[in-house]
Amino acid sequence: MLSSSQRTGKFLSDHELDGFLLLGDSLCNLDIYYLSSFLAPDRFALLAASSLSILVSGMEEGRAKKESEADEVVSTSDYGMMEKLAKFDRPEDAYIEVLKEFLQDRGIRRLGVTGDFPVRIYKGLISDFDISVLDSPVSEWRQVKTPEEIEAIKCAQRACEGAMKVAIEMIKNSRPGGEVLFLDGEPLTSGKVKRAIDLFLLGRGCEAQDTIVAGGKDAANPHFEGKGPLPANSPIVIDIFPRSKRMRYFADMTRTVLRGEADQKVVEIYQAVLAAQEAGIAAVRAEATGKDVHAKVCEVFEEWGYPEREGRGFIHSTGHGVGLAIHERPSLSEVGGSLAEGNVVTVEPGLYYPELGGVRLEDLVVVRKDGCDNLTNLEKRFIL
Repeated sequence: MLSSSQRTGKFLSDHELDGFLLLGDSLCNLDIYYLSSFLAPDRFALLAASSLSILVSGMEEGRAKKESEADEVVSTSDYGMMEKLAKFDRPEDAYIEVLKEFLQDRGIRRLGVTGDFPVRIYKGLISDFDISVLDSPVSEWRQVKTPEEIEAIKCAQRACEGAMKVAIEMIKNSRPGGEVLFLDGEPLTSGKVKRAIDLFLLGRGCEAQDTIVAGGKDAANPHFEGKGPLPANSPIVIDIFPRSKRMRYFADMTRTVLRGEADQKVVEIYQAVLAAQEAGIAAVRAEATGKDVHAKVCEVFEEWGYPEREGRGFIHSTGHGVGLAIHERPSLSEVGGSLAEGNVVTVEPGLYYPELGGVRLEDLVVVRKDGCDNLTNLEKRFIL
């Protein structure tokens, strides 16, 4: 794998550029964070050229020099930002002048920017620079994880497993009472389980949004988060995808459990999903395609008698990449491209029927040359 500077050099050479400019805050712009390792809620500029430079406010300069991996940290104060603010009516015009000088000082004439680059700043720069609007190469670079990134994802997955154990234990300790589950004499609700998950994750330095704890017919919608009392005698889908607050990498995992008596049809659906997932994991390897893996999962479902794809049965892709974003490339789907060693992907087949609910199982794996490493250690047990 090429180093970061080698990849940047090749990209600039291929597109005949002197530099590539990214602009935004690194909480939202993951490409900026990936290149700089500097986490900031306020906008700053990142210039990828012969070296990596970031232009930050004077308030952030000291922290950026300590925390970022940029070769150079420059402050807007170095370019007289305060004086320029007094000169121009609009703060954005003052910032554009600072940015011009910053780029010119680094010999930039041919500049690349992304399609989501701010229009006003683009218009302010276009008269002084030859600007090409291109797709960011960074999202492609992010697909192959370094050993350090894999370790960060693994740490988040350990926290995810602990949170899943908490959720499953709550359901296991509940008692069926009619159509719903009761714990400590009160209905066990989706909200109570999600709060327990959140508390556990916070204690492990992680945070999670949109956690799914959905049971019964609600689970027939794969992304429904769940609400109200959890059902007895029906599948409950638990999907947790936390992010490490310090390392910023996500994990992802789903288990489906049932407390009470299971209908034989539901048991068969669970077995089919488990078989499909095992086949999908076995198909993951470098140089296979996401399309190949997805096709293998679909083949197993057809063998089990669950071929539906329009609103029923297997209604989503097999999996997706995980890293700084919870959904990133590569894709395990009908259009999934070639897998590479170091990709981290989910394998999460599911079957969904409005009259029964849903079943989904999800593990997180690292693509290797001759297979994959499963980062998910938690057992799969359906009936509690």
